[in-house]
Formats: sequence, structure tokens, C-alpha cells
Amino acid sequence: MFFFCFFLWLVFSMKMNLEIMAVGALISVGVHWFVRTHMQKTPEDGPRLPVKFSHGLRYALILVWEVVKANAAVFRIIVSRTIVVEPCLVYFRTDLMTNAARVALANSITLTPGTITVDLTEGLFCVHCLDKSMAVDLNESVFVKQLRVMEQAAGLHGGLCSP
Repeated sequence: MFFFCFFLWLVFSMKMNLEIMAVGALISVGVHWFVRTHMQKTPEDGPRLPVKFSHGLRYALILVWEVVKANAAVFRIIVSRTIVVEPCLVYFRTDLMTNAARVALANSITLTPGTITVDLTEGLFCVHCLDKSMAVDLNESVFVKQLRVMEQAAGLHGGLCSP
């Protein structure tokens, strides 16, 4: 934790001199102490941070790519004179275990142009899609797959915790 905070301090400082490094070290020690004391974090929790960060970064990149693809699809619908749009409501249930993962999925669907999460109740999603083609396999989308991987990395998927 200390080295991660200190590294971030150096990166965001954009300067490296003795004074900045000393202040960064002091602040990093303080953050490290605070987290260990008040958040019940142990040294064993530390090595998982890069794994969790890499999964989160991968999810963010997937989200950006899906938004770009959906923008292209919506643009195609807007400029085409021949595409007949068939809006629909889709209901599906997910096996994601945590509320955080479900909310992340709902927000990701809403952020993707052409789809809006209308309701989320106990793992049952209701999504409005601009066209039926956008409703295909929402329950097995790349978002769901990556969120499952993230839950497994955290030890929460596969029956280890209750929804």
C-alpha cells in the first residue's frame, strides 16, 4: 500500500526533488497507517490490488469499446432510410452475486447508446432497447462476463456469497 501511494504521488507530482519525495513518503506512510488501522486491511490484502485494478481497467476499456460500437449502430439507424426500428423491452435475470456488480451492469447498459436499464429488482433486469438487434444476449454480454471474472477474483462468485 505504501509503495502504491508513493508511486501515485510521484506520478501526479510531475516533478522529482528531495522535498516532493519526502512529503510524498510522509503522506504515503499516513495513508498506509490510516488504511491498516481504520479499514481493517492487512498486508495479505495488498497483493490483490494490482489484480483488482487490472480487472477494473479491463472493464473500463470494454465499456469504452462497447459505447463506441453502440454509437456506430445508433448512427447507422439514424442516417439509414431503409432500417426499420423495432424498439423492445427485454427482461433477463443475471447470476451476478453482488449488488455492486448488478448496478455496474445496469449503469453500463444505460451508458451504452440505444439501451436503457428501466428496472433492476433482485437480479431481474428490464432493459429498453432501441432495436431488437441490441437486445440479443444481454444476459451473456461482455459486461456480464467481465463482472463474473471480477467477482471470481474477489472470491465472491460461484455460490460463495449470497446475492
